[in-house]
Amino acid sequence: MTNQAMDNFKSQVFLILNSIPFGECIAYGELAAQAGFPNHARQVGAIMKKLPKDTSLPWHRVVNAQRRISFAENTDGYLRQKEKLEQEGWLIVGTKLQLKNKDS
Repeated sequence: MTNQAMDNFKSQVFLILNSIPFGECIAYGELAAQAGFPNHARQVGAIMKKLPKDTSLPWHRVVNAQRRISFAENTDGYLRQKEKLEQEGWLIVGTKLQLKNKDS
């Protein structure tokens, strides 16, 4: 991927990421496909990894294709993502996301 293509890809990733609604999640591969570069899920992960900790982008809404947090359990990244997702109504069991029952 050329530098210009990577810049365009990155811009699209940020645009799509910023539009993911509260309480929703997207897989790395799905985000890559929506940005116009199917099969570039790892590049999405690399972009997410380089975001500053104080970013306002909802990076925590990006999970892997199995609807799991990709960070190893109990690492700083895992705990930050888990907390943010739980604040949006997700129940995290291990690394797996489950939508909380709204009636409970």
